[in-house]
Amino acid sequence: MQQDQQKERLLTKPLLLLTFGHLITDFGQGALPVLLPFLKTAFTLSYTQVGIIVLVQNLTSSVIQPIFGYLTDRVSLPWLIPASVLLAGIGLAIIGLMPSYYTLLIAVIIGGLGIACFHPQASKSTHLISSAATKGRSMGLFSVGGNLGLALGSIAMSVALNAPGVLTNTLYFIIPGLIMSFLLYSNLQYLSPQQPIVQPAAASHPAAVTRQPLNYSLLAILLGFIFIRSSIHTGLTTYIPMYYIDFLSGSPVYASYLLAVFLFAGVIGTYAGAALSDRFGRKTVIMGSILTTLPLISLFQYTSGFATLLILALTGLALISSFATTVVLAQEMMPGYVGMASGLTIGFSIGLGGIGATILGYIADHFGVPSVFTVLAALPLIGVALASFLPGKLFKR
Repeated sequence: MQQDQQKERLLTKPLLLLTFGHLITDFGQGALPVLLPFLKTAFTLSYTQVGIIVLVQNLTSSVIQPIFGYLTDRVSLPWLIPASVLLAGIGLAIIGLMPSYYTLLIAVIIGGLGIACFHPQASKSTHLISSAATKGRSMGLFSVGGNLGLALGSIAMSVALNAPGVLTNTLYFIIPGLIMSFLLYSNLQYLSPQQPIVQPAAASHPAAVTRQPLNYSLLAILLGFIFIRSSIHTGLTTYIPMYYIDFLSGSPVYASYLLAVFLFAGVIGTYAGAALSDRFGRKTVIMGSILTTLPLISLFQYTSGFATLLILALTGLALISSFATTVVLAQEMMPGYVGMASGLTIGFSIGLGGIGATILGYIADHFGVPSVFTVLAALPLIGVALASFLPGKLFKR
C-alpha cells in the first residue's frame, strides 16, 4: 500500500513538471499574436508579411516536430525537454531587440525550434507515465499547461508592451525559461521511464502493443481535421487583436484581453474535452467540438461588449476541447510510434495551419480584415465532414 502511494506521488511529480514545462514553452506562441500589431507598426509591415511571421513560427515550431518524434521513438532523449524550454525562452526574449524584419524572423525561428524539440519527447513522457485508464486525462493536464501558457503569454506580453521600453521588454521573458529549464534538468530521471504503464493484458502481450498495422487513410483524415482546427485557431489568435485594433480602432490592451479570454476558455476546454473523451469516446468529443464552433464564429462580428467576451469564451472552450483528444487518438492509432504520433498531431498538422494564416493575410490585405472572419466561419463545415469519418462511435467509448 505504501509503495503504491509512493508510486502515485512519483507519477504526479513528473506530470506536473511536464505540464509546467509545457506552459513556459508555449509562452511565446501566446505572446506573439499580442506582439504582431506592435511589430506591424514598428517595421511598417503588410498583413501578408505579418502572416509570414506566423507561418515561420508554425513551420519551425510545429511542422518539423515529426522529425524529433521519429528520433524520440528510436532513442530516449529526455535532455531535450529542459534544453528546448531554454531555447524557446531565448527566442521569445530577443524578438523585441531585433533591428529588422529579417532578423526578427531569425528570432522567431530560434524560439520555434525550442518549441519543436519540446513537444514530441514531453508528450511521449506523458504517455509513458500514464495508465491506460487515465491517458486522456493525463494528456489533458499536459495540454492544459500548453494552452495556459498561450493565455498567460498573451497577458504577460500585453503588460510588457505597455511598460517603459515597449518592445525591448521581451528580454525579461528569458527568466521563466531559465528557471523552468533548471527545474526540469534537476528532475531529469523522473521524466522518461523506460516502460509505459499498461494494463496487465497488454503487459503480458507486448507484441500486441507495437505490431498493430497502421490505417494510413484514417490517420490522414485525423491530420486533415487537425489542420482545419489549427487554421481556425491560428486565424482567430492572429486576427482578433488585428480586427479590434486596426478595423475598430480599439485599445491594444483591450484587444489583448479579448485574446486572453479566448485562450483561457481553451484551457478549460482542453481538460474538459480530454476527461469527457475517456468516458464518451474520442470521436464524440471531436465531433461535438467542431459542431459547436460552427455557429459561434459566425456570431463574433455581430456582437459587442459582454456578448463579444461570451462568444469568444464559448468559441475557445469548444474549439480547443478536442486538442488533447486528437493527440490521444493518434497515439492509439499508432501504437509503438508515440513520439511520431505526438509530432504529427501537435506539430505537423498544426504547423500547416500557419499556411492558412498567410492566406488569411492576403485576404485581409485585399478584402479587409472582416472578410477573414467570414472565411473562418466556413471552415468548421470541412471539419465536420472529416470528423464523421474518424474511427469510433458517437457517445460510446
